[in-house]
Amino acid sequence: MILTIEELQKFLKDNKDIAYCKILKNLGSSPREKGAWMLISKQGKIFGTIGGGQLEYNLIQSVMRQNWKVDFSLEIETTLGPDIAQCCGGKVIISILKMNYMFSKHLFEKFKKDISKLTQVLIFGAGNVGTSLALQMYNLPFKIKLIDNRENFISKLNLPIEKKFSLIPEQEVRAANACSCYIITTHDHGLDFLLCYEILKRNDASYIGMIGSKTKRGTLKNWLRKKGINDISNVNIPIGKSLVDTYDKRPEIISAHIISEMLSIIEKKAT
Repeated sequence: MILTIEELQKFLKDNKDIAYCKILKNLGSSPREKGAWMLISKQGKIFGTIGGGQLEYNLIQSVMRQNWKVDFSLEIETTLGPDIAQCCGGKVIISILKMNYMFSKHLFEKFKKDISKLTQVLIFGAGNVGTSLALQMYNLPFKIKLIDNRENFISKLNLPIEKKFSLIPEQEVRAANACSCYIITTHDHGLDFLLCYEILKRNDASYIGMIGSKTKRGTLKNWLRKKGINDISNVNIPIGKSLVDTYDKRPEIISAHIISEMLSIIEKKAT
């Protein structure tokens, strides 16, 4: 589960004395990247992570030992292998800053802005694969929306993500954020094709995946050609098979492969 605005708000409210800890620099292999941060309270409670392990444990102990009667600010340099026997072997420099009201307010606003920038993932179809995808992605840093045109069906699903009944699902494509990811797993081939058409017209998708076979891919290609779209190279169909050609069709396994494929494509585009 990703960190939420509500959880940060509760942490700031429940803890009077808090230190903001951030990786200023990392050399070689380290648990997290430059800019990763976490909050540590005077009592050792935490929000976020800089990578866990001995590095994080030592940081928590260091924060708890500070003189909380003063506004402390310091930097700690740690060589992970020699200093704490952490297998990463690199070096990190971490800043520690006792937070005041103004800094807490600034952090909250920045966190809210960062959350708003998370990549949106639209999952069309709340069947077995769609719901499995939504549950597995709940733990990932994305904004997930599960969409279905069957009101009685989707309204009964008890899932910790955004759900939406839409009689015209293609409108959700038109209203989506730029560079969103789209996963099409509906019960209707005609709707699948229409959604794919709307997504390709936008020409800004970070990922497009559709449940189907090689035969369905050929049918889709011919259908889209009549609509004036000749290039479907960005459409992953059969979905989830670009990394591993598995024949295990259990929804949970299919979902895991789809997520791996999507993450791989997103990362390649980012480099």
